[in-house]
Amino acid sequence: MHEQRAQAIRTMLIQQLIAVRPEIAERTVTDRSALTGDLGMDSVELAETFERIRDCFGTVHIAGWLATATRADGDTVGSLVRYLDSMVPAGAPEPVTAGSR
Repeated sequence: MHEQRAQAIRTMLIQQLIAVRPEIAERTVTDRSALTGDLGMDSVELAETFERIRDCFGTVHIAGWLATATRADGDTVGSLVRYLDSMVPAGAPEPVTAGSR
């Protein structure tokens, strides 16, 4: 995983999480933060977040990651960043993040 690309994905993901659930901005979000546990996201909020991710990256299938990650208590920010980094083709545009325009 390229650290600069991973950081751009992480920043975009946190921005999308805050857009869906604004109170997340008041918390410290780390790679170990669980989407459902630590951040308290429900299924509707997850679906909206995943829709926003698709808007940033195009067609990225997240349902498989979520099913596996939640069974293993691994639905963390870091796990999703690694998944997105592996699924988005090399050479794809970097995710658009606030301040990057």
